Amino acid sequence: MEMNPEDSLGHRNNTQYVAKSRLQKRWKRSFGTAHGRTQKELYNNKSEGMALLNKAKYFLEIYTFKWAWHYIISRFGPKWTFQDYTSLSNDNGIYKLAGQINHQNANDVCISLVGDWGTGTKDASEVADVVNQESSHFTIHLGDIYYVATKHEVQENMLGARVQWPLGSSGSFSLNANHEMYARGKAYFKHLLPKLGVRDGSNGKFKGQKASYFCLKNEHWIVIGLDTGYYSIGIPIIEMLIKPSSKLHAKQIKWLKNDLRLQDDDQRGIILLSHHQYYSQFESGFSRPAKQLSQFIDRPVLWFWGHEHRFAIYGSHSTKKGILNAYGRCLGHGGLPIEDIGEKPNSSGKNDCGLVVYDKREKERIGDSKTPVGYNGYANLIFNDKYLTVEYKDTSKSLIREKWEVIEGGNLKGLSIDKLIDDPDLVQHKNASLIDAIT
Repeated sequence: MEMNPEDSLGHRNNTQYVAKSRLQKRWKRSFGTAHGRTQKELYNNKSEGMALLNKAKYFLEIYTFKWAWHYIISRFGPKWTFQDYTSLSNDNGIYKLAGQINHQNANDVCISLVGDWGTGTKDASEVADVVNQESSHFTIHLGDIYYVATKHEVQENMLGARVQWPLGSSGSFSLNANHEMYARGKAYFKHLLPKLGVRDGSNGKFKGQKASYFCLKNEHWIVIGLDTGYYSIGIPIIEMLIKPSSKLHAKQIKWLKNDLRLQDDDQRGIILLSHHQYYSQFESGFSRPAKQLSQFIDRPVLWFWGHEHRFAIYGSHSTKKGILNAYGRCLGHGGLPIEDIGEKPNSSGKNDCGLVVYDKREKERIGDSKTPVGYNGYANLIFNDKYLTVEYKDTSKSLIREKWEVIEGGNLKGLSIDKLIDDPDLVQHKNASLIDAIT
């Protein structure tokens, strides 16, 4: 049984929300790590005057109830079999980082990255509108389709029944995440991935994304999409108390070694994409994938992730000696505005991950207690020969621009980083200098 979003987005009286407030408080970190504090302020509101595309306010008001309901009816049963490329004779998941439509000039290739976009909200629609204006060659979703990525939700929140995911001129991909796996991955693998992948140059149709991991590469750069979602669930109910590892599947490791031969690639700059964060100064991280990747990678990488509904930039950091060093970038604010904008980062001891800048700008106040929330956003990665420009944006303006170069040995050299708006709430953490994010 699947719930139609319109059913649960109808009128609910205050009593229904109050009755669940204690449950919501207990579940706020287990069930929806980035949702808790905002929901606490919204739970007593009635969702009246609903439009087809609802504001995040209404999404959050019902989030815990609907998440729990979908969890119960969808979570139990076997997971979808992990898909790989071994049975395919003409597709190994490694594609050319190139485009047919110019971005700024003939040499540019643009990738638009959006995290946690699959909400079906007005906010997600606004992000899609501005990404569509970018003329991106590739668009990549960093994962999370709400509430638990059933077939109906995939159709509504990704494939256009409610909101259409912005598609790149050369291809489009979507990473696996915990919300996709709460419905055991069935709709993600069976119904979403066949609609994505690279475009056929002869007819413009998508060839299908054959697995939940992939690679885009050219002479100077290699962009690797990782599946940290498949093992982001464990034993139902118990997984709420014991955090799963989000490790990489053995088939994915084998692909990195035998097909991509990542251990032999010592000339390209490496960019990793995943749903789950390697580390964070706001929440706990997932370091297992980084440990697995350390057998292939011996130099710092750029790593973009989602999961936390915020925008944050870190300097190069490793959780332990000998484990992968990464310049971390959190882009989990594609479908919902940044929540908990008043939350202070953890900065003591092992919690210090080299946070440089984070966004606590207030967009609006929602709920009876007028809880402040921030902005939605995304990032463009523009490749030109051995140079990379990353531009971080909200739906109306550019915020930060950083530039990189690949040098000898596939190492990354940070060339520049600039704030493009003068707003103290685009916060430089403690005494951090922007240059710390690229050195």
